[in-house]
Amino acid sequence: MRQHVSLAATSPIQPVTGVRAEIGRLLRLGGPVMIAYLGTISMGTVDMKMAGAIGSQALAAVALGHTWGVAAAIFVWGAGRALDPVVAQAQGAGDVRAAGLGLTRGLAMTAILGVPVVAIYAFAAPGLRALGQPDDLVPLAASYCRWLIPGLPAIFAFIVLRNFLQAVGVVRPATYAIVVANVANALLNWVLMFGKLGLPALGAVGTAISTSINEWLMLGLLVFFSRRTLRAYWPGWSGAFDAAPLRRMTKLGASLGIQFAFEVWAFHAAGFMMGRLGSVAFAAHAIAINLATISFMVPSGIGAACATRIGHLVGSGNAWRRSAWIGVGLGALVMTVPAALFVLEPRRLAGFYTADAAVLASAALILPLAGAFQLFDGVQAVAFGVLRGAGDTHLPAAANVVGYWAIGLPAGWILAFGWGWGIRGVWSGLVVGLAVVAAILIGRVTVLARRGAHRVTI
Repeated sequence: MRQHVSLAATSPIQPVTGVRAEIGRLLRLGGPVMIAYLGTISMGTVDMKMAGAIGSQALAAVALGHTWGVAAAIFVWGAGRALDPVVAQAQGAGDVRAAGLGLTRGLAMTAILGVPVVAIYAFAAPGLRALGQPDDLVPLAASYCRWLIPGLPAIFAFIVLRNFLQAVGVVRPATYAIVVANVANALLNWVLMFGKLGLPALGAVGTAISTSINEWLMLGLLVFFSRRTLRAYWPGWSGAFDAAPLRRMTKLGASLGIQFAFEVWAFHAAGFMMGRLGSVAFAAHAIAINLATISFMVPSGIGAACATRIGHLVGSGNAWRRSAWIGVGLGALVMTVPAALFVLEPRRLAGFYTADAAVLASAALILPLAGAFQLFDGVQAVAFGVLRGAGDTHLPAAANVVGYWAIGLPAGWILAFGWGWGIRGVWSGLVVGLAVVAAILIGRVTVLARRGAHRVTI
């Protein structure tokens, strides 16, 4: 098997031909990735749905704890995307050892970066209070975060392995692992949250325990389903902790981690603004964010496919510009569907999460605004994937700082608290910020397509 995969790794990369053929390649790469991403998000959706059955306070506390936890871990998750250019370009060049070293150094990098995340999870309570979050939500949200800590090593390793497999074009194992984990998550939630099979009812904390267990299950399943590929590429731990290459890997990962973090932190900052408007506003915002995140997984999967495809083309020395623009157009096209649903059916969508009349009314105010930025979200997600595959990782972080933090969030604060628009003001600012980010990234793809890209080596 080692010989078979090694030969596959050195086989020629197919150049870009017609539009239809390229869309087919991107969908074959991105389709299983979309399913895997949607499966990951669906676990959070099920958690929120089941917490909503307990009550609006449990729903808001789970959403708040999840927001804090993701805000703490997101830098490490984003840093794992360093494998996109490093491994995909090595794959395109037929350099199996470099691809394998990308995996082991990615694991070493995330292990180091993950240490402070544990402390941030452990001290969620004082952090949330300092951010002015509702006193009735903080204790339960902090307890939720503490029970997520045992699963952190597993989810960090899972992300690195998943990114590695995507970069070499092996996309199905993660999908299989996440499908199984979704079933297990729902069953464990049912047992732990509601006290089935003779166990005590743990409420919102039960879903955190279920999440930690499932993260280890996902990792084990991913290793099992991809064991032949991993054996073929695995170089051993020799070289993984060499100081100079690990420093270069961490620098690349930090650039991508910052980009990813600034984007997600912007939405979390908007969530903390909502927390100042009360539990109902925060619960409505959590619903809107969850729905927008579900729709985002589709262009995100296309973006991951573009990162792999562009990386392969750059590594093999083939032209990549046409593939980039086909991917960007595809990302915009697929987002027209959720945009229409958010605008036309906001109450029906929000009703999936809760029957609380006040939360439903608030969610119906902001979901049409979430629909307004779907096209921008699709464009920026795929453009970022193109830039990752081409090894251009610095400008996206600056784009997020400008779009979200210099423009979108200040506008949202002024509209929400200065002009009295409330929750609609926060989301209006997010729409503006996302439009700016999309414009900057498209401009960068245009420049890079004219200038050309070079292989990233560690």
